[in-house]
Amino acid sequence: MPGLSEFHFIAGREDCSPPPLLLLHGSGGSEIDLISLADETAPQRPYMSLRGGVKWEGGFAFFRRNANRSLDYDDLDEQTDLLCRFIADAIERGILKQPPILLGFSNGAIMAASVLRARSDLAAGAILMRPLSPAPDASFPSMTGLPILITAGENDQRREPGDALLIKRQFENCHADVSMHVLPWGHGLHESEAGLIHDWLIRKGL
Repeated sequence: MPGLSEFHFIAGREDCSPPPLLLLHGSGGSEIDLISLADETAPQRPYMSLRGGVKWEGGFAFFRRNANRSLDYDDLDEQTDLLCRFIADAIERGILKQPPILLGFSNGAIMAASVLRARSDLAAGAILMRPLSPAPDASFPSMTGLPILITAGENDQRREPGDALLIKRQFENCHADVSMHVLPWGHGLHESEAGLIHDWLIRKGL
């Protein structure tokens, strides 16, 4: 599709009323990874599930890491710009009927946070599962009232204890409406997470 060639995606369901979910998988994953979570969380809600544009660990990612697994911030910024243009074009063309709720896991959660930092007008909200800050030393621009859910794993060996708190404070400082849950498991998703997300969507009127 002209203008939407940067990312391979799967689109599901055609209901136009609620904001669609934009699904962003983790490192080494693909566009199919989060569809079952979307089905469990909001079975009637439309979604678009993207494949990251970077080949990574036998799958795909939305941006690169360095050899020591730190974030490649230059690549993150470049890939964020590409994704923002993709989302804006998808909205303009009606592929996304309205600004989506960004639902990202790990690498995809960091990318979702980076999109919010760059163009929060392109999102109706965000669900960030196991995120890191896309810019730990920076202030985020105003996103007053934007609903954001953060879920962290208490026993997550890929994250430091303060990582989720840092990004939570960054969003709070720009007046977003932030909810955070520290859950008693590790980095991977847990079966009860769908119910938590479902309840949050209802509470926030999304």
